[in-house]
Amino acid sequence: MKKCLSVLVCALVLLAGCRSAPGDGPAPSSAPAETPEAARALTRDEVERVNKAFASMEDGGSGTRATPVSGFFTSRYEAPEDLDFAEFLRYFPDDGTLSAENRAESDALAALPGYPWGDSVGDMPIHRIPRASVDEALSRYAGITAAELADTSGVPYLEEYDAWYTFTSDFGPGTFHCVGGEAEGDTARLWAAPGEDGSRAELTLRKEGENWFIRSFLDSGPDPGRTLKGFLSEWKAEEIGSVSWGGPNEDPAAEVLAPMVRASMERTVDHNALTLNGSDTDVVWSLDVYLGDKDAGGWSGEDAVHLWAGLEENLVEIFAGENLPRGRLFVEDEALYQFLRTQNDRPDHIDRAAYASYRDTVDAYFDARRTEAWDGGFSSWELTDFFPVAENEGRNAQIYAMAAAYRADPPEKAARMLAGGMYVDSTLRAHGLDWRPVYLLAVDGRAVHVTGDGRAEDVDLTDDGEAEIVAYLPGNVRGVVIYDLSGGKLTGLDVNQTLGCRGSDYAGNIGNIRGEYSNCIEAFFGEDGAGVSKIYRYTAARTLEYVCGLDEALRR
Repeated sequence: MKKCLSVLVCALVLLAGCRSAPGDGPAPSSAPAETPEAARALTRDEVERVNKAFASMEDGGSGTRATPVSGFFTSRYEAPEDLDFAEFLRYFPDDGTLSAENRAESDALAALPGYPWGDSVGDMPIHRIPRASVDEALSRYAGITAAELADTSGVPYLEEYDAWYTFTSDFGPGTFHCVGGEAEGDTARLWAAPGEDGSRAELTLRKEGENWFIRSFLDSGPDPGRTLKGFLSEWKAEEIGSVSWGGPNEDPAAEVLAPMVRASMERTVDHNALTLNGSDTDVVWSLDVYLGDKDAGGWSGEDAVHLWAGLEENLVEIFAGENLPRGRLFVEDEALYQFLRTQNDRPDHIDRAAYASYRDTVDAYFDARRTEAWDGGFSSWELTDFFPVAENEGRNAQIYAMAAAYRADPPEKAARMLAGGMYVDSTLRAHGLDWRPVYLLAVDGRAVHVTGDGRAEDVDLTDDGEAEIVAYLPGNVRGVVIYDLSGGKLTGLDVNQTLGCRGSDYAGNIGNIRGEYSNCIEAFFGEDGAGVSKIYRYTAARTLEYVCGLDEALRR
């Protein structure tokens, strides 16, 4: 009995025969079909189900193995009877590998005319593939048996064991990754992503009785309209679900990007690919464009178009994900190149009067960062940000956000000194050396701390996504003040004064503190050499809440 190709495939293809016009109710079950249905494109969900049904690999228990259906994608044929049988069986799941215990079988195999694979079983793996397994796969997916194949002579066969034998030691099953298709009447046509010339693999299924079977697997001819250039030449903003680039600015609008890319297709050139190997041809600026519904909330890299630019003026490299046409394009387009190169540019944000008041502290911090980064590889720095983010008039305290960009000599060297989220702007200034925000804390007009200088640290004590500053005030190394910036309002809580303790510290600095207590405050009560330490939690209400004694919080 012929078996159904797959419940999944049947379910999606049967939709071709039960489609109603928009706004119509369901068709009466007894109504005859007067005219053939027009071809209907497969939905994204149906494509995903096709790929699940035609998966080329599966978990074989002891490791990944090829699936029986993968053999249908190892050769091209106009009818399954004409498939290349040797390629079909090359990675077909076997019934076992011959061993020394199968001496009689291996001797019979070696006695076949023209047997060239050595005299002993151990010379190479010998896979036994029973006819029953082959017939089951051919029947299930194509509605035929091995007896109906045009030629099976290319694979050694032993009649007494009713099995074929292969000798593969590598792993490379045939694959078919569907990216689209259409169903019309009793025929479904599925296709893979186009190659560089617009040709693509096409799999045809046909319904026979109640079952759907593979009827051909062929390559279409080249089609300029299906190439990456053809696709991008017709690109529309409404096809774009999301645009993403890595800099500090808002992602660009699809309505701006799409026509710019379309126009660049008139300026394609031959060029070698850009690299990611730390050379002068490196990618410096990139942009990822995801196709799909703008309201999807998530997009796949298989449906993405990637734009890369480096230091070569006006050159942009473009390529796409697995579901889109293959190949890489290079365009010489000044507008598109500058669009990518300037993605990280933004005006400096500096309160000049405030900076003048604390210049010595600010300059000392960034001088030190330049010297220690990349073994002093940056030649200079430029202030990009210095502005107040919070203040407390009662304590006469202010917190300033500050940042700098770094230059190298020669300038293009900076593009090869990026790590941990750093990026360069269009003038090749490197930003993001400090991956966390850097703040200067001033009290009574005097710079007290810069986070990251070893005397203060920003930590999220309340786990609300907004960091507090735990500052060790000068002359009181065992005392901390918690500066809270939440809501744009600065408050300062002196732990020693609040608790009446002799000393205090951030508990995360204690090497053997248990993890659940590491984001707390330790307070010491007593005199030198005699007393007790306790653990307190800082709360969203800007208070300290007792948790336990220090002994209880330490790992044993």
